[in-house]
Amino acid sequence: MAKLSAHGKELLRIELERDITDPESSTTWRRVTRAHMSDGKVMEKIDVRFKPDQYRPNGERYSYGWKLYAKRKTGTTIESYREYVAKLAVALAGGTLISGKPTTWKVVTDGTPVVHISQARIMRAIESGESVGFCKECGHGQDGCEPDARNYKCESCGAMEVYGAEEMLISGC
Repeated sequence: MAKLSAHGKELLRIELERDITDPESSTTWRRVTRAHMSDGKVMEKIDVRFKPDQYRPNGERYSYGWKLYAKRKTGTTIESYREYVAKLAVALAGGTLISGKPTTWKVVTDGTPVVHISQARIMRAIESGESVGFCKECGHGQDGCEPDARNYKCESCGAMEVYGAEEMLISGC
């Protein structure tokens, strides 16, 4: 079984639920949940409800746990993968896939809230004269960053999104 936290932050979680009407099936309900992660992997979890039997007269719910479902295509960047996930979230919110085909997949959550690092906070860091950088992913202020730092690893969340304060001011990050 895989651990979601080992794959960074969750960018998008979607699910598909179905009632099972096939009399030959041992289940009465199935839910497939997919989580698109910030490291480019897609994790999947399947939950089911088994039919009642002599040992469990009310049936039983069971989760098969998180497993690796897919990886981003070789040669694509994390940025292009994030763009794809954003397009997918918009399309699914409208009830279609990116291709325009109708779907019953539902968006459960579309990632974490946007982190805003104010210009005043950046200016205070620059004026302090200390080497401070900020993580664009979680907002953490980090010491020991050169002024022109880009894509350093965050001590807090582990993302490669730490930029020097001066670099953030100049580039408008």
